[in-house]
Amino acid sequence: MLNNHVASVQWTERLPVMRSLTFPFVLSSIVAALLLISSIAGLLFGQRGLYEPNPATLPSFLTQDVITLVVVVPLLVICLSLMRRGSVRGLLVWMGTLFYIAYAYSFAVLGTWLPPLFLVYVAIVSISVYNLIFLLVSTDAEAVRTRFSDHTPVRWAGGFLMVMSLLLATMWVAMIVGDILAGTQPKSTLFVIWPLDLVIALPALFWGGLWLWRRQALGYVVGGIVLMKAAAEGLALVAQTVVTLFMSGIGDDILPAYAVIGVGGLVLLGLYLRGVGPEHSTIRFGSKRSVVSHA
Repeated sequence: MLNNHVASVQWTERLPVMRSLTFPFVLSSIVAALLLISSIAGLLFGQRGLYEPNPATLPSFLTQDVITLVVVVPLLVICLSLMRRGSVRGLLVWMGTLFYIAYAYSFAVLGTWLPPLFLVYVAIVSISVYNLIFLLVSTDAEAVRTRFSDHTPVRWAGGFLMVMSLLLATMWVAMIVGDILAGTQPKSTLFVIWPLDLVIALPALFWGGLWLWRRQALGYVVGGIVLMKAAAEGLALVAQTVVTLFMSGIGDDILPAYAVIGVGGLVLLGLYLRGVGPEHSTIRFGSKRSVVSHA
């Protein structure tokens, strides 16, 4: 027991955080297990009643299961492993992955059909959200900023996030106003997409981009998180849209926007994470913390 506690303190000390991350580590491990279970069940039984037999949504859910198995779960495990080694990159991608998971699986929670695994999806979303909040309030944003090189393309990354968020918000608002004025009802999936994007995702992208553009300490944390989320969600939506078009003939006019967000977010995320300097160790002096480079 004592050895486990010492080991936990040692890997936590190497990160720019203000408290032990053992608890969120355990919670993320639970999320990974639930994702593994739900995605395998979805692929095996999704077309046998586990998912709503709706040609507009069924291919998307099946594609999400494949993405979860092939990309999301391995990525989450890799992030946890890197984070335990004191990697700031691992810490930021970990938080971004949790944001993506919470957003992606909200569609299974906020839909108009009650799936058999509803409570599993609720657990995935809830644990991911509160895990992310715990990590955010536990991260020393100023210490994170000191890890980045002055040559990190924060203006490019911040500008991209702000522009994408404003363009998507303008598009959604225009569609909403158009439907209201015409007295028409949009397709049911938009009643999930619009609230998630306009209330949570797009404001997060805009403020993360603005703080990063201004080189504010919090921006170096939130900016990395939303770049990861933008890349993951954009590419996932491209895959889901293409599979849905192939399986049911139902397309999406904003596929190019998904591609721009996904590819642009991925490229800028890579350049952004390259800006992280040599790994450091964090040493505590009373209530203060000092960062010392091993370079």
